[in-house]
Amino acid sequence: MAVLHTEEGSMPGCPRPLVSDECGRGGCVHVSGQVYLDTLTEWERILGGLLQREGDIQMDLSGLTFVDVAGATSLAHTAQRLPGDRRIVVRKPPPSLRRVLELFWPELVAIEVVE
Repeated sequence: MAVLHTEEGSMPGCPRPLVSDECGRGGCVHVSGQVYLDTLTEWERILGGLLQREGDIQMDLSGLTFVDVAGATSLAHTAQRLPGDRRIVVRKPPPSLRRVLELFWPELVAIEVVE
């Protein structure tokens, strides 16, 4: 059974769309909304674009309210594709993403989660 993940003030049955924009500091990308089946393609497009950048990837995920297992898997696979010692620095991820990363990829050093 599917569970809708809505924010206070949003209409039931209308999850938030996925939105990304530049944070303005060091090429950081801010992502907001929810990552689930309907937004997975957009999430993967965002992640794919980040692979083209130089150095570590900075992601502010404070605006995300939910990331499903498929979204976490896409993030982990993106991190595993980074050359050398590059990494993805994830700031303020939703609890769902943090739990899935800790459960399935506890030793993946290419992702650093910071508060």
